[in-house]
Amino acid sequence: MDLGSISYVKDGAQRYVTGDITPFDQRNEMFKRPFWDPQMAFLQEQFYFARVAPRDKPGYTLTDQALVNAAWRLENEYGLGVRGGRMGLYAWDWNGRFSYPHVPEGLKINIEDVGLTTRRVKKAARLFGAAMVGVCKLDRRWIYSKSYNITPEGGKEEEINIPEDFKYAVAIAVEMDYEGINCSPALPASAATGTGYSRMVFTAGLLAQFIRGLGFDAIPCGNDTACSIPIAIDAGLGEIARNGLLITPGYGPRVRLAKVFTNLPLLPDRPIEFGVKDFCMICEKCAQKCPSQSIMSGPPSAEPHNISNRTGVNTWHINAETCLQYWARNGCDCSNCIRTCPFNKPPGLLHDGVRWGIKNTPLLNKLFLKGDIFFGYGLKGNPDKFWED
Repeated sequence: MDLGSISYVKDGAQRYVTGDITPFDQRNEMFKRPFWDPQMAFLQEQFYFARVAPRDKPGYTLTDQALVNAAWRLENEYGLGVRGGRMGLYAWDWNGRFSYPHVPEGLKINIEDVGLTTRRVKKAARLFGAAMVGVCKLDRRWIYSKSYNITPEGGKEEEINIPEDFKYAVAIAVEMDYEGINCSPALPASAATGTGYSRMVFTAGLLAQFIRGLGFDAIPCGNDTACSIPIAIDAGLGEIARNGLLITPGYGPRVRLAKVFTNLPLLPDRPIEFGVKDFCMICEKCAQKCPSQSIMSGPPSAEPHNISNRTGVNTWHINAETCLQYWARNGCDCSNCIRTCPFNKPPGLLHDGVRWGIKNTPLLNKLFLKGDIFFGYGLKGNPDKFWED
């Protein structure tokens, strides 16, 4: 990470808090509401259980659908973080059905250097697939008050009891494919998203098992158990943006987030800023290109749209109700707010220079935005060309 493009700050996600906040009830998350909220129940048939026929249209063919289904397989069969987690690679413990080499039970590393242990945990995370990894003290305000799990019988609430000695969270960001996301809202973007979720399962699950092998406890999570974005902010991975997503210095919003809670002593990272808020104030590309107009224009606000937004937080709240309804009409999820974001660019001399300029010369932000538009960044890619490489 180029230190000239970031600043370390004192507060992580706390800097967006306007008053007392309580843990969020996961049943109010938009993806869960169709299973209990009568006003949203129609989305069960229109989105969750709808059979989507292939279309004779680039990006919506049977080949595209097959790619999406393959991309989601690890998440849907071995993680289920979007449904509630706690199973497969997201299991909260490990019964030792297989281990190689066969290590005697009860061993624990002797931690003489917390910094060294932290560097090794991060090295393991990157080996297992993390594009970025950071550590923070676990702020229990970000843990859901209750989980809401999707089961074959419907929605089910469960208590969340993270032991008090779990004082640390390892935040993980996995990169999504740039070319796939550029095809949004067509299916190659959904395949990039699904691959991100499957990589989350793989990376977080393996990292948790590494920590257990050191003699400590670990709980791997995807979208379950706690809010990922504030934990990632606390761990120094990025800032919140107008599109409601985490913006990272190297990948913008083109990441998916997982986390591992642990009682292994670790050295926390410092939160960062690199000009996201100031740039979002003048940009609004994501709001203009959102098919459902679910993204706010203007300054951030503490006023929520509905129960799917957290109260007491001053940010750009997303209207998840209209967003998910568009997904149902589209036949797959949408990533236009990622595709159009000026921070969504691969590394390179020019792009890195602009990132430096956004952080250090914010008076030129309007010029940077004009350049982004002039060079055609954020325009929808051709789904047929996606398959040509």
